Amino acid sequence: MNTPHSPKSPRSLRARPAPYTDKISVADGEPGTSALAEPPPKRRTRLVSGPWILIFGFALIIALGSILLKLPIASTTGTPLSWSEAIFTATSATTVTGLAVRNTANDFSMFGQVVILLLLQIGGVGFVSLSVLLLRLIGRRVTLQTRFLVQQTLATHELSGVLNLALYVLGVTLALEAAGALLLWLRWRTVYPDGEALWYAIFHSISSYCNAGFDLFSGTDHGILFGFGTDWYTLLVLSILILLGGFGITVMYDLWSARSRRHWSLNTRFTLTLTLLLTTVGFLLLWLDPRLHHEIYPGASLLERVSAGLFTIISARTAGVTILPLAQLSEATQLVILLWMFIGGAPASMAGGVSTSTVGVLLFAVIATAKGHTAAVAFQRTVPTETIAKAVAIMTVSTLLVVGVSLILSLTLEAAIFPIGFEVVSAFANAGYSLDFTGTLTDFGRYLIAFTMFWGRLGPLTIVVALAQSEQPTLVRYPEEPVILG
Repeated sequence: MNTPHSPKSPRSLRARPAPYTDKISVADGEPGTSALAEPPPKRRTRLVSGPWILIFGFALIIALGSILLKLPIASTTGTPLSWSEAIFTATSATTVTGLAVRNTANDFSMFGQVVILLLLQIGGVGFVSLSVLLLRLIGRRVTLQTRFLVQQTLATHELSGVLNLALYVLGVTLALEAAGALLLWLRWRTVYPDGEALWYAIFHSISSYCNAGFDLFSGTDHGILFGFGTDWYTLLVLSILILLGGFGITVMYDLWSARSRRHWSLNTRFTLTLTLLLTTVGFLLLWLDPRLHHEIYPGASLLERVSAGLFTIISARTAGVTILPLAQLSEATQLVILLWMFIGGAPASMAGGVSTSTVGVLLFAVIATAKGHTAAVAFQRTVPTETIAKAVAIMTVSTLLVVGVSLILSLTLEAAIFPIGFEVVSAFANAGYSLDFTGTLTDFGRYLIAFTMFWGRLGPLTIVVALAQSEQPTLVRYPEEPVILG
């Protein structure tokens, strides 16, 4: 038996647990920085503390927003909203969707509009980034788990520096929104008083950058965008804000830093290529719709029609700011908009949908399979097999969700299947476009669409986080056996 002054035996030294030191694994198997951390928790704990933090965090924000919107002061008439209306609106704002069962300009007071603006700002930036800011302000230590969540939500492969990146996201977001508000205010103040024009500019700048789709002109006497619905200057400013929000901070940072690195990441190349392709093809298909020229804009100039059509396609993938009566377009054009909404924007951005990266990975995987290649190669880079598996999981689960919700709504509502499917895809993609169907939803339909918006905002992200955290190396290998396909 060892005394306090006697040397310890080798056995006691071996039994003493050593501090756990290891390299932190990040997405796609790339090593991060060495760090002294606690031993990795069990799989169940990691799954609960990862995706469920995101789910409960956003659910708490929606619950608080619903309570605030339920207050009589949030309504212009002083009559409280019903719970289904308050929950639907809070969910739509927090998930930056834009679908509304109440008119934002007419039915909500200034207090209600401010609550909606704060909800979509929190939902757009992400409560994880805001949590990092709050922890920094109160001087609390940011845990390794929080660092991992920041890494996944911002789609960065480096675990070191994610806290500074989260603060960088907040700074860039506020700067771009302020610049957009200033540009809109300079234009709109020529028609409206400075104070009124400033509020409109701030609201729509934040709503556009966050790809939210909420507006203060629908159903009012101001007209589309306060009479600037065909103004190329206004639509250009809003389009730039929507595109930047749909790119995400990682793509913008990659474009900025590429001057020194002289190359773009594969994610950035997917995002830029598909954005250009989808915008061009979508605009050409919309331009072929005769109703755009003869029924919607019969007397508009060529510049006005081009500006409105291009803005509609840009907004369709991510934002949902409506300046065209979508119900008056042909079903072929509506189908194009539906598909564009389902694809959405870049991952870890303000946009929703399955993301351009998911579609890009699957396209190159299909091309590689058709050519008989064993690996998918895109832009002279090999796409990891686990990345393809994640893309397949996201696409499969997302498709099943859209089909399942559409089927349930079609069984409970007396409506055509296409408007129902359009509404469900818009909710899942957090786009906000509607064929005048949102107002016909029952309470059950509102809750179901609210769930779809919630899943669309968090579903793909939680899948990625869950898969990234649950990756466990195994030595067990089972024999392969082919399956007949096709």
